[in-house]
Amino acid sequence: MNTAVLFHTGFNDGECNRLMFEGMKEKIVEDIRSAFEKDRTLSQNITSNLDFTFSGYKVKVEYAFSCHDENEAEAESFSNYCLQNIRQGLEEQGYTMEKICRA
Repeated sequence: MNTAVLFHTGFNDGECNRLMFEGMKEKIVEDIRSAFEKDRTLSQNITSNLDFTFSGYKVKVEYAFSCHDENEAEAESFSNYCLQNIRQGLEEQGYTMEKICRA
């Protein structure tokens, strides 16, 4: 199942933030990638690379999620459960999970 997760990075509009944000993109990718990789259940069920796309101060992460559930609804529910396991840690770093959907 192809999955997309949209995060707000915690930056607000403003010229200073825009300039600083460009330099922070690499760190943002590493922070989010690290959270995905550290969660054993989530990382074991991701069957593709994590693809990061920035739009404004948001970043979309797309990946393929595969598990042994019998139908797509169960797989989607399990995928969402796994994402909830990393939500708090990312929020503590300033990243808000805004949307989870199929890609």
